[in-house]
Amino acid sequence: MGLSFTAAALTDSELTGTVLATGTKQPLPDVVVTATSEALEGERVVVTDAQGQFRIPALPPGVYLLRFDKESFEPFWHTEIDLRPEQTVQVNAELSGGDAREIVLPYVGSPTLDVSSATTGQAVEWGSIHHLAVSPPSVSGASRSFGSLAGLVPGTQPEGGGFSIHGSSPWENGYVVDGLSTQDLEFGANASPLSVEFLQDFEVITGGYMPQYGRAMGGLLQARTRSGSNEFHGSLFSNWVPGFLEGLRTPVSDLNSIVSGRRALQHEGDVGATLGGPLVKDKLWFFAGVAPALSRYEYTRAFTKFGTNTPIPGSSRMYLLEDRRLQAMGKLTYLFNQDHQVTLSVITTPGRSGIEEVPGAPTGVEGPVASLRGPEDNNFTTTQLQYAGVFLNKRLRVDAWLGGSQQTTDIQPVSENATVDREVMERYQASAQATWLLQLAGTHVLRWGVDGEFDRVSSLPGGGEVIIRSDRATGFLQDSTLSPEERYTNNLLGGFVQDSWTLSNRVTVNAGVRYDTPEGALTFALRDQLSPRIGLVVEPLAQGGMKLFAHYAKYRGQLPLGLMEVAFPPGAGDLMPVDPSLLPPSSTELVAGAEYEVLSDTRLSAYYTHRRLDSAIEVLDIDSYASAFLGNPGLGLADHLPKAERTYDGVTLVLSRTFRDGWLAQASYTWSRLYGNYVGPVREDGTVFPSDLGFSYPLENQRGLLPYDRPHTLKLFGARVFHLTREVSASLGLSYLGRSGTPINYLGGHAMYGRDKVFILPRGSSGERTPWVHNIDSNVGVNYRLGGDTVVSFTLDVFNLFNFQRATRVDELYANEHVLPLETPVPDGGFVTPGMIKTVGGEPLTPDKVNRNFKRPLAYQAPRQVRLGLRYTF
Repeated sequence: MGLSFTAAALTDSELTGTVLATGTKQPLPDVVVTATSEALEGERVVVTDAQGQFRIPALPPGVYLLRFDKESFEPFWHTEIDLRPEQTVQVNAELSGGDAREIVLPYVGSPTLDVSSATTGQAVEWGSIHHLAVSPPSVSGASRSFGSLAGLVPGTQPEGGGFSIHGSSPWENGYVVDGLSTQDLEFGANASPLSVEFLQDFEVITGGYMPQYGRAMGGLLQARTRSGSNEFHGSLFSNWVPGFLEGLRTPVSDLNSIVSGRRALQHEGDVGATLGGPLVKDKLWFFAGVAPALSRYEYTRAFTKFGTNTPIPGSSRMYLLEDRRLQAMGKLTYLFNQDHQVTLSVITTPGRSGIEEVPGAPTGVEGPVASLRGPEDNNFTTTQLQYAGVFLNKRLRVDAWLGGSQQTTDIQPVSENATVDREVMERYQASAQATWLLQLAGTHVLRWGVDGEFDRVSSLPGGGEVIIRSDRATGFLQDSTLSPEERYTNNLLGGFVQDSWTLSNRVTVNAGVRYDTPEGALTFALRDQLSPRIGLVVEPLAQGGMKLFAHYAKYRGQLPLGLMEVAFPPGAGDLMPVDPSLLPPSSTELVAGAEYEVLSDTRLSAYYTHRRLDSAIEVLDIDSYASAFLGNPGLGLADHLPKAERTYDGVTLVLSRTFRDGWLAQASYTWSRLYGNYVGPVREDGTVFPSDLGFSYPLENQRGLLPYDRPHTLKLFGARVFHLTREVSASLGLSYLGRSGTPINYLGGHAMYGRDKVFILPRGSSGERTPWVHNIDSNVGVNYRLGGDTVVSFTLDVFNLFNFQRATRVDELYANEHVLPLETPVPDGGFVTPGMIKTVGGEPLTPDKVNRNFKRPLAYQAPRQVRLGLRYTF
């Protein structure tokens, strides 16, 4: 079989299949298979083996045409084969004997199944980006970041700070751009929300991923930036969200507050340009892009009469909330020869956000402005060098990445005598992988690699550098040194080996293991981390039109360094001990399902996902904060405390049609259940402490349905392109997201842990939920072709078309008092009354201590927003 790599391909998509003779159905050896695509420089040619099988690995994503040629047989073509990132598509063919004659190219349905992988998730097509209303302003901001595209993918839920994927918190996902992590070191969010204008492709992996991906317990959001080619291509674009077209916002009415706030959009938008092409044809290419963005909101604050939410006349003050961003990137690709290439890229995203009073506006009374802080400057800059090369007659491919990034945040002073509060996060990464094609009792795609990184978080002004060397015998910190700044560091080193073994084009076994270990002076003295993973894919039809799959995996997470500020605050006299048997955060996953190509370009998928949290890291205590230590709830030194639990079970059904013949569509439904006592390492307000377990003192009623539990999620979207004339086309896209609400709890105060740390009823057991949330978005586009590839486009996106204003979060504090959990359950159909609840003093809770704001909304859906877009591409 003709197996080979090419250095120009930096992804692992591949085409495979079997060629038979039409009459005898016998395999045909020595058939020349030629692959061509606009995404491919030149063409790729392989020859079938004695079993009629062929494999063309390491192809860039794109739309392909396959030609099959053999002497004494008629040529045959497979057209419109849509190959996505990290995908294997099986394309079989049958050749008829006879002399060559004029052939009419038939349209042979494009297979769409990845027949070698048990991975779940989805690549977001360019058709979806251009013909659907994506990247809503309320989620992606003016820059239209790629992370918001994850909302299209089954198994994802938009939650505070990002997306929950199969029950994990948004802070446990992995974010990768061009092969290197862009994860925020402090909390775990995406530190580089790059504009969709700079992307070549984008993929969300929701489960079943192999050991090459590490340090994530949720999903993986990975993007590949655009590169230059032998032809000049570029674009000019502008998008504007006018405030006067925004729908009416429902104000939040808090009966316990004497300050009210109201926000209204003034305008939001971006403008930019991209350009790519050759510097030296067939040798050196470039791509560059720049996109400044601005959003401005008007914010009105006022004092209100207590308990009425009625503004006091003359107390209003108006402010402008402004956010300015600049995204810029440059990329050079140099081809030494057909076997070796290097890529150098730089991405920077500086910005400033802040608040200032509106000149000439009523000044009202002093007070509300006291909680405001100065402008915040932030920037994320990353530089990356990437190499790809092939050896040993193109059967061995080596990929290597080397990169460094710096993320800075400067909070400007609000008074003349104050100092700038600065935080700097630095990450240096290196990674190398080798992939070897081997024929031995089938086809093997062996891959192994190593990766490492050094992370550092520094804050100014601060109290000292903390370098933690944990004694595994005692668990206590051994030394620390002081410096003018607060600094936390983390070193990571990992490696993996995996194999994808295909037998007879019917069965593929994917197996591997990942090993991560801390090195040197560490932020966390974690034990070595071993992560086995194994998957099985079976093709019952052996035609690439159906597959059954299952996958088991152990995932190890990477803790946000923000936890160090809690565990080891600057200037602390006695540093916190660490459990000597401290385990890394980890989870276990089982995925099983089936996919079937019901029609050409249309597939039906069904799969079950089970995820169980195995360990988490928290600041714990035995009887008070004075005895606090860093450990695993329920394990090691904390085995007397409740174990951190989080179990997700979900079933997902998907019917999808890839973009072809001018239209696309997808429908997905997910039923799920999320149960336990642990949500994640970061709270929705962006802090890492206290967690839902607090100090993990054995509190009652902590286990139950978790905040991200949404039993039903329905996603529908579709788009159609209409060719009105030879030059003019129009498109219409619609999408719908409907999801059930989250559980409503009855909470009370705890003397040590806070005002909302007592679950009066067992977590999630009240039977009450926030309402269903519905969202309908629309897209209308008009394109005018000036000639060749030059097109002028106008788009109109309307988000939340009908301005639904359902409550997305409510006040769950029932008692404004330190209370005890209910000892007896509430009878079915009954209601909680104050008299059922006892205070810590043993007295019944009086009605005047019931929170008057209980179950009132704290947040609503984002209102209707309209975005106008103009684009010139060439």
